[in-house]
Amino acid sequence: MLSIIGGTYRVFSNGETLDASLRGRMKRGEAKRVLVGDEVLLHAHENGSVTIEEVAERRTVLRRRMPGKSRGVRSIAANLDQVIVVGAADRPRWDTHLIDRFLVVAETNHLPAVVVVNKADLVDDAASLGEPYGAAGYDVIVTSVPHGVGVEPLRRKLANRVSLFTGSTGVGKSALLNMLQPGLRLRTAEVSRRSGAGRHTTTTTEMHSLKDGGFVVDTPGLRDVGLWGVLPQELAAAFPEFASQIPHCRFDNCRHVAEPNCAVAAAADSGEISRARLDSYRKLLEEAVQAAKHWE
Repeated sequence: MLSIIGGTYRVFSNGETLDASLRGRMKRGEAKRVLVGDEVLLHAHENGSVTIEEVAERRTVLRRRMPGKSRGVRSIAANLDQVIVVGAADRPRWDTHLIDRFLVVAETNHLPAVVVVNKADLVDDAASLGEPYGAAGYDVIVTSVPHGVGVEPLRRKLANRVSLFTGSTGVGKSALLNMLQPGLRLRTAEVSRRSGAGRHTTTTTEMHSLKDGGFVVDTPGLRDVGLWGVLPQELAAAFPEFASQIPHCRFDNCRHVAEPNCAVAAAADSGEISRARLDSYRKLLEEAVQAAKHWE
């Protein structure tokens, strides 16, 4: 499934793109909701129309909390192999906490993640922004669309995989995809000079096939990405660099906030792990605690 716009389902089949509709029983809610990335069973009718008869079992599903103050979960895409988290070195400014939120969503959905530091041409040392993530075990790729930096490493990472591009508004996801695959012609827009904030150009989640094999899913820029269903005691596991420290904490149920002899906090004090990443964890923990009260 490439895209879903209104009642039209665009499907990639045997090298060509088809427009399909849902079979009646699926419209009535007797089958699972169709997502971008789904593998579906099609039926071609004599009149030339195509209907979706069935959705195959999914390997993976990426979910996030409903935006704003809404309760519940929203499924974004199915059958992904990895999540590409894109941040801008500047304009809009690099936001460690937001990058960490995207990574936690990927981790809690059991999907590998790659961090892309885009717009490297706007700062002197863009690579340093990605260092905490490299230290945490993530692959980090530094890119610049105007200078063509990072094209080949990113292309190799995407080849023969189904990858979801995500990040906040204005970080340059569509421009990166246009650079990787000329001809996509995805809409791009300049970041507001007054506010430094990005403007939405991608308005729907859409999948594109790549000439080197594989697919990429481009998502609308997100100003709000929240967690749902992540228990407070499970959150630390979404920060891979904590794993080697947690066994050395004084308390088995250490939350890594203000407990004495916390090995994670000590590692942040010594520079072994990123202080900014620990701060992100603590903010997300507070959010998870509050959310858990609502679930109860």
